[in-house]
Amino acid sequence: MAMKGTYRIMKNKLRNSGITKNRMRVGLLLVLATSIIGLAPAFSSSARADFSINDVSGNYVWHAEGWDLGGTNGKQSVPLSAVGLITYTPATGTFHVDLILRVNGTNLENLRDGTYTVDATGHGTMTWLSGSGLTKHIDFYIVNGGAELKWIDTDPPGTIELSTIGTMTKQ
Repeated sequence: MAMKGTYRIMKNKLRNSGITKNRMRVGLLLVLATSIIGLAPAFSSSARADFSINDVSGNYVWHAEGWDLGGTNGKQSVPLSAVGLITYTPATGTFHVDLILRVNGTNLENLRDGTYTVDATGHGTMTWLSGSGLTKHIDFYIVNGGAELKWIDTDPPGTIELSTIGTMTKQ
C-alpha cells in the first residue's frame, strides 16, 4: 500500500512540474520585460535638441578643480581649485565671473568678462582673456534643462592650465 501512495505523489509531481516550468517561464519573461522597460529611457531618441543661448542665463555658482603649471620648475604641476559666481547675459552673449582661485596653496581673486555660445545640442563654449593676455577656452554641456553646466578646460597645449573640470550650478 505504501507503494501505491508514493506512486500517486510522484504522478502528481510529474503533472505539476509542467505548471511549475510555465510559472518559471512567465516569471523570467516578466523580469526581462521589466528590465527592458527600465532601460528604455537611457536609450531614448527623444533627447532634447532645441537648446539656445537663452537656456544659460542669470547667476551660477562656479566650482572647479584641476592642475596648473608651477612649483620650482616649469614641468611641475600644482593643484588648482576655484569657487565663485558667474553671470550670463544671453541678450549680448557675454558673461562676468568673480572667482576665488587657490593655486598651490595661494588664494587669488580673478575677475573676468568674456563671450559664450550654445548650440542646439546643449554644447556651449566660453572664451575670455586671462590676466596675462592669453585667450582661454571652456567647453560645456547643459544638464537638467540649464540647472547645471558641466565643463572642461579646452585650452591648447602649452598654456598654464594643464587640466581643469568643473560644474556651474544655477543659483
